[in-house]
Amino acid sequence: MRTVFTNSEIVHVFNQQNQYEGRTSSGSMYFYNNKIYSYGSHYLLAEFLDSRTVLINDKGYSSTTARHIGLVTNATRDRKRYFTTKTDYKIVNQDIKEYLSKLVNARKTKGFYLQQIDSTLKMYFDYLEYTKQKTKFNNYKEHRETLRIANKFYNDFDNLKETIKEANLKASIKAKKQIAQKLKDWKNNKIDWFRNKTSFDYLRINGENIETSQNVKIPISEAKRVLKLIEAKKVIGQRIDNRFTVTSFNNFLKVGCHNISIKEINYIKNLI
Repeated sequence: MRTVFTNSEIVHVFNQQNQYEGRTSSGSMYFYNNKIYSYGSHYLLAEFLDSRTVLINDKGYSSTTARHIGLVTNATRDRKRYFTTKTDYKIVNQDIKEYLSKLVNARKTKGFYLQQIDSTLKMYFDYLEYTKQKTKFNNYKEHRETLRIANKFYNDFDNLKETIKEANLKASIKAKKQIAQKLKDWKNNKIDWFRNKTSFDYLRINGENIETSQNVKIPISEAKRVLKLIEAKKVIGQRIDNRFTVTSFNNFLKVGCHNISIKEINYIKNLI
């Protein structure tokens, strides 16, 4: 069983949760069972709370750890994800108050701060429900203050929900334009990978490999084998490159957190 991976690969193997350990060649990331670390045991990067739920520690400040956070966030997008900055009662309280203070004088960025406050509170309360810690957290003054702020935030803003909907719509339009540009740059080999919140993945040829937009590589020879399995309708349950398992194929080929459309598959098929 292979246990040494690239940075892009290890987070996907970790997300599969079908082997006990793995590491990068430099040791900058490694995992044991349900926990993955960045640069040592002092920084727990992410851990599975159950088979479908992962808690990601996004408090890192260094550029390299920030990249690790981005990689594991992208690789686990098929899971229910919680983030430390939106579940730690002290951090949540501090960030909410900071967002509110900036919201007072905000004009162009008003929608952004409303979104940040709303999404933070929703994840925070959802996490408390999931972990059954509501009673415990009532003992913390920061949590009690956050409850008061949340009550005022949702009940004192007359058109709050409509404002958030409009902000979300604008953000969605902007994100689609950004994805289109990133996809174009990636297809032209200007970037190695890109973060994609649409849940769709893309393919390209680079040398002797087929690459995904999440920077996972498989040899062209292996891609041809998979294409034959798809044509024979025998691809479900198969291992790709002895690393990733195909879980379903219904308009999209689902492999781990990857969702690859028939259109992308045919695009590669015509090239190889």
